[in-house]
Amino acid sequence: MTPDSLLIMFIALAAGSLVKGISGLGLPLVAIPVMAGFMEVDRAVAIMVIPGILINVYLLWTYRNHAVNFASLPLMICVGVVGIIIGAWILSRTPEVYLLSFMGLWLGGYLISMLFKTGIKIPDRVMKHTPAIVVGFAGIVQGSIGTAGPVLAPYVHSLNLKHPQFLFVVSVLFQIFAIAQLFAFTWFGLLNVERAYQSMLACIPIVIFLPLAVWLAKFISHKAFNVIVVALLIVIEARLLWRLFG
Repeated sequence: MTPDSLLIMFIALAAGSLVKGISGLGLPLVAIPVMAGFMEVDRAVAIMVIPGILINVYLLWTYRNHAVNFASLPLMICVGVVGIIIGAWILSRTPEVYLLSFMGLWLGGYLISMLFKTGIKIPDRVMKHTPAIVVGFAGIVQGSIGTAGPVLAPYVHSLNLKHPQFLFVVSVLFQIFAIAQLFAFTWFGLLNVERAYQSMLACIPIVIFLPLAVWLAKFISHKAFNVIVVALLIVIEARLLWRLFG
């Protein structure tokens, strides 16, 4: 890659780190499309694996005092890991347009329900399994596209958590994905020595800008945080539609 390409990638990773530190999501959605303009999509997704682990470790430690109890955490780990394995297999074999379409419909439906202040009444028998269903599908998306934000964010946001709790919850889920992704990508040959080296280089702008974002997040109110998350979801939806029809 040329120096100009590396500079663009550095800026994308820096901007994504700022968004991630404040909202808990957004780094892959910013960085992966930019990097995919200079390399294969599967390489761009693989490069984000190690930075993802690093970021989630930092955020989990930072917000450890705001831990939220996961009653079904073992089940969520299992379905998340299975989802990642399936997603990694899909990444190596299937066009991404299908999962992009699913993500667009999922996120678009959530935003429309928020706009009209409506919701779908889910039977209690189904509702108790909702976290596992969401995490399993998000794992498939994370493994194949590299970003499960459009799937996880609407669900976690609907729980109406405070800002630090939201960041802790999404970090737990993303860390489950990131660790499973590391092993799955290595198994399927998507993460080799060269890509692992590039992935570690991608950590440099993140190490610089993520602590700054976490510091800025302390000055954001709960109302402002909700506005930021919803605005980010709208941007994500626009980006998904652009990738599908642009």
